[in-house]
Amino acid sequence: MKSIIRTFVLAAFAAATILATAHSASAQIYSSNASGDHNLGSGGNISVMVLALPYAGTYMLGGQTTIVNTAGNNQEETVYCWISTANGGASVPYGPSSWATAAATGGVITLPLNGSYTATGPTDLWVVCHNFGGAALATYGNITAMLW
Repeated sequence: MKSIIRTFVLAAFAAATILATAHSASAQIYSSNASGDHNLGSGGNISVMVLALPYAGTYMLGGQTTIVNTAGNNQEETVYCWISTANGGASVPYGPSSWATAAATGGVITLPLNGSYTATGPTDLWVVCHNFGGAALATYGNITAMLW
């Protein structure tokens, strides 16, 4: 009888250990970085980075992109960035987005892109920006997604 109880306890302990290990390893993280200059001309939309999400599910998003005012006319530049499922496309419903105004020539802003997104299958998420002024550069940034 002791042998059966011992075997049962060891099997239960092993099963609990395996389940705990599988649960703690369930979060999967995907990331994309942008480095280099993406010229944000006036009035157009441009994608500054893309992140491939390989699975369906809900992802927690975190990231930012840095914008430099390069207009050369001492005017402020307002830039709006968002997450899209198409290159240069519209914002996803309720998706992360932000905007800010960079000070005169040489002004730098960092736009946060934090939120969540639910994918129905493999999906590319694009960070798209729109410049309302003369000229700006999207220089560095990253976007990270954690699948729950």
